[in-house]
Amino acid sequence: MDLLRQHIETIIDQSSASWGIVIHRPATGQKLEINPVQAFPAASMIKVPIMVEIMRQTAAGIISLDDSLAVTSQVRVGGAGVLTELRPDLTMTVRELVTLMIIISDNTATNLLIDLAGMPAINAAITNLGLNSTSLKRRMMDFAAAQAGEENTTSAADMAALFELIRAKACLPPVYCDLMLDLLSRQQVRDKLPFYLPEEFKLAHKTGTLPGVEHDGGILFFPAGPCVVTVLAGNLAANYQGLQWIAQIGKVIYDYFSLTKLPKGE
Repeated sequence: MDLLRQHIETIIDQSSASWGIVIHRPATGQKLEINPVQAFPAASMIKVPIMVEIMRQTAAGIISLDDSLAVTSQVRVGGAGVLTELRPDLTMTVRELVTLMIIISDNTATNLLIDLAGMPAINAAITNLGLNSTSLKRRMMDFAAAQAGEENTTSAADMAALFELIRAKACLPPVYCDLMLDLLSRQQVRDKLPFYLPEEFKLAHKTGTLPGVEHDGGILFFPAGPCVVTVLAGNLAANYQGLQWIAQIGKVIYDYFSLTKLPKGE
């Protein structure tokens, strides 16, 4: 994938940002990596391993997706999501909270799920999955903790590995992997990797955003087979630039694997 690397490097060389990129085609073993193990602030990418641990506990019978949790005023936080705008006496099922956490990145839903699963259990799952650069150290919107150095982290290699485990149904029983893939495919934040792609093109992905940070990663389903992609950007001078660069990377990947605009030579 030398030509694809050249096109991606042309995009990222426009900036002084830090980049972590992994592109992997499981069927062929082809892999393109740029700073794969560099740790970045995870932003909302951390919600994927949180989802995996919720599903693991469900599979183990510890919790049920039909359990209900109260969305009290004490647990509501700002940032992404809608729960802060809804009625004060709201209750939601675990399934509904996981859905909101993934498809619109709701921070209140995420914190409820962190409390439900337990931060130690989530970090144990992360370790057991072999995600060496990933750690959950704080709840969403806890900026005091972040400023004190308690920042959630991940790497492009870790997220690509996790997406591949979900895709291959290798981390949990297939029914739960299928559910996670369905949630990721219903992602409503589409301003990065899929921005320039055809509306009908299928992908399952999760984004992340913090000041100076823009991420996107998941599985792109090409006719010739899936492609696992993770693009992490940090130290951005302006977030809107990161959005556009990742969108351009998404288009280059799409062109390389599905169109004739880029030759397929290695």
